[in-house]
Formats: sequence, C-alpha cells, structure tokens
Amino acid sequence: MFDVIIARRRIAVLVGLILFTLALLTSQVRSADRRQVGPLGTAVLTVLLPIQTGMAHVADAGTRWWRLYTEIGRLRQENARLRSEVERLSQDLTVVREQAISARRMERLLEFRPQPGYRTVAARVIARDAERWFSTLLVDRGSRDGVRRNAAVATADGVIGRVIEVTPTAARVLLIGDSRSALSVIVQRSREAGIVEGRGGEMLHLKYLSRTGDVAAGDLVVTSGLGGVFPRGLVVGRIVTINREPGALQLEAEVKSAASVARLEEVVILRERADRGGPGPNRMAGQAAGRRCGD
Repeated sequence: MFDVIIARRRIAVLVGLILFTLALLTSQVRSADRRQVGPLGTAVLTVLLPIQTGMAHVADAGTRWWRLYTEIGRLRQENARLRSEVERLSQDLTVVREQAISARRMERLLEFRPQPGYRTVAARVIARDAERWFSTLLVDRGSRDGVRRNAAVATADGVIGRVIEVTPTAARVLLIGDSRSALSVIVQRSREAGIVEGRGGEMLHLKYLSRTGDVAAGDLVVTSGLGGVFPRGLVVGRIVTINREPGALQLEAEVKSAASVARLEEVVILRERADRGGPGPNRMAGQAAGRRCGD
C-alpha cells in the first residue's frame, strides 16, 4: 500500500512538471513582445550566460596567444633577415672603405713626377722578406712590363730601393734600409755630397760629408743622380742628428727615410724611355762611381 502511494506521488510530480513546462512554453509563444525571451529563456540564459562568458574569455585568450605566437615567429624571421642585411652591408662598407683607402694611395702615387727621360710603372707589393722585414720585397711587375735590373723604385714620399732580380711577372726590390744598400746623395739646401747606407731599418747613415760642410738637422737629403740608378733629385729623407767626432776629417749624420716601408702597398718603378739616348761620358763615369759605392 505504501509503495502504491509513493508511485502515485511520483506520477503526479512528473505530470505537474510536464504541465508547468507546457504552460511556460505557451506563455513564451503567446508573448506579445517577440523581443522578450520570456521566463524560460530568461532561466536558460541565466544558467548559460556565465558559461558563455567564460568560453568567450577562453576563446579571446586563445586568439591573443595565437596572434602573439605568429607575431613572434614573424619577428624572428624579420630579425634574421635584418641581421643578414646588416652583415652584408658591413661587408660592403668594409670593401668600400678599403677601395677608398686604396684610391687615396693611388692618388698619392700619381703625384710622383718622373724625371725627364723616365717612365713609371705602378706595382703592388705582393710579398716581403720573412727573415728581414726591411731587406727586400716582391712586386707584381717584371720584364714583361719593361722592368729591368737596377731600376729605381720609389713612392710619392721618396726613394724605396732598386730592383735586384727580375722575372717576367715579378721583381725583387732591395730596400735602401738594407745594410747592403748604398746610394749617392746631396743635402738639398747646401749641396753637400755624401753616401747614404742602410742600417737595417728606416734610419739611414749618411757619411763622407765635408768637415766644414753646412748641414743641419732637418735638412732634406735627395739623390745626386750619380751611379746611373737613381735619377737626380729624388727624396731620400731628412737629417735627424749630426755626429761631429773630435779629430774626424768628415761629418756623419743619421737620416730618417722619407718613405715608410712598414705600411708600403704600392710603389712606382722608374724605367728609362726607349727613345732616350745612350749614356754619355758623364753618365758612364757616374755608373762607375755608383758601382764603387754599391748604388
């Protein structure tokens, strides 16, 4: 009996819920204002609104994170491209700077004015003596370019040395700073004559000056033209100090080379013009004197 009562109550509750639902739906459909959702819609919205709001926040956050991720990837690619571009521009700038420096050196080299009867051959230094830095160097011009043994080598600043070996495509130059080198010179201001010898560096030794000669520190020393190797008037260097030994018959001096060999990259080789006449008596005598002094 008790079970029957409980079953009837359940049926009654179920029927009541069904009727209540039908009533709500009917009121929703018959609502005069279609823009209102009615009680049932309001209840549903009340339940679903927090869920929808949360899902919207989650979707917005996901969209923002995805955009951020894609933006980071794009920025990484852009940074990689910019780094590559900067490296390329840096390399181009280095090349341009080197070309500008080389152009300035060539402009300085073009300032060299050869003596009458001589032509110039521009050459690039391609090697140096590994054992003695101030001994010899190798240039990229040879007999194919008209270079001959004993040809004078110089820059716009002054004398460098003379050619001692020649191949068709290269030549070896003995620098004036080498201890085996010697050349006939004069003091430009007073015309005092002497011989400059190498000391294994940029400092040269000037000897055989007259005891009563007019020489002073700062005087410019130039080639005398004797010996037939170096044309007359090429700059050799400037007198730094004068040695006046008591009882000595001659003066000696220290000369700093005008051309810096340590930073040398291009040189000018002097070669005689093909239409120049043969050596006369004075020139032959000068050549003999040059051989005696090692010029």
